Amino acid sequence: MNRDNDLNVREHSGDLEGRVTIALKEIDLLKKERTVVKTADELESLERKIVAATNKLASALIAQKLQDSIDSVELKGDVVALVKSHPKRVKNQGIRDVTIRPLRGEPFTVKATYFNQKGKGKKNG
Repeated sequence: MNRDNDLNVREHSGDLEGRVTIALKEIDLLKKERTVVKTADELESLERKIVAATNKLASALIAQKLQDSIDSVELKGDVVALVKSHPKRVKNQGIRDVTIRPLRGEPFTVKATYFNQKGKGKKNG
């Protein structure tokens, strides 16, 4: 991995950490907020706020954990073994953004190494 890609991944990891921190602060504000629920509509509104905040936290934590896993030494060793065991040659295309849509929360992007199969190219004729 070249230095620019390494720096890009580290900056991205910092962004993911920031998302977790922001989501935790939002939940903390909701927790500290003095709320008196008098009607069903107020309860529904409060529930929506809490669900939205916890979904943001879930998404941010999943993104952070997934990026940490992708960057781990153990996974890098597994990737090398997988590439070597592949029946056809593959080429490392470098770091790419991959968007994940979790069960809960907002979609997020992680950075992962992208491989593709080497081909002979198009034949004319």
